[in-house]
Amino acid sequence: MATPPRSLRSWERVDPEEFSRRVAGKLGDAAASVDVRNGTIHVTLPAGDVVGAARVLKEDPELDCAYFNFLSAVDWEAEGFEVLVALHSLTYGNTVIAHVRLPAESPSMASLTALYGGANWHERECAEMFGIDFDGHPNLVKLYLPEDFEGYPLRRSFKLASRRYKAWPGAKDEEEAAAGGPLR
Repeated sequence: MATPPRSLRSWERVDPEEFSRRVAGKLGDAAASVDVRNGTIHVTLPAGDVVGAARVLKEDPELDCAYFNFLSAVDWEAEGFEVLVALHSLTYGNTVIAHVRLPAESPSMASLTALYGGANWHERECAEMFGIDFDGHPNLVKLYLPEDFEGYPLRRSFKLASRRYKAWPGAKDEEEAAAGGPLR
């Protein structure tokens, strides 16, 4: 009897420790480390192996991490960036978070959009807010900021624009405050 397609298989919860052993075995040397923290599997990957590892996580029937949850980054300043990619196996009920370290200067990694369409928006946001380049992304354009905006607002080195201080509770506007208007 043939194996039913993924969508027709029943959900079978696998213990996170067992699932982490599966992940470690399937990824082999591609994973620098695999461990379980609070029921979630964490995998450290080199930037050059992220697409291959994601393909294994998604397409291997013993892992079946076909659900892309999110992608974001952390700026560790001089130590560089850490991109976090969360993938979930609906079949086995486990989440895998891939940790990918990138250099502080010219951070770049391959795009996951060919494997996970949901990565498109997340990679665009990361590129715009952190300045991380995703090689092979089909349309790496800005989501939030105007085209002439300079800098990357989620980098720790980004200086926020100063703002005039207004005591709270403050008057609605300056003229009202000068005239002794009501405080709100």
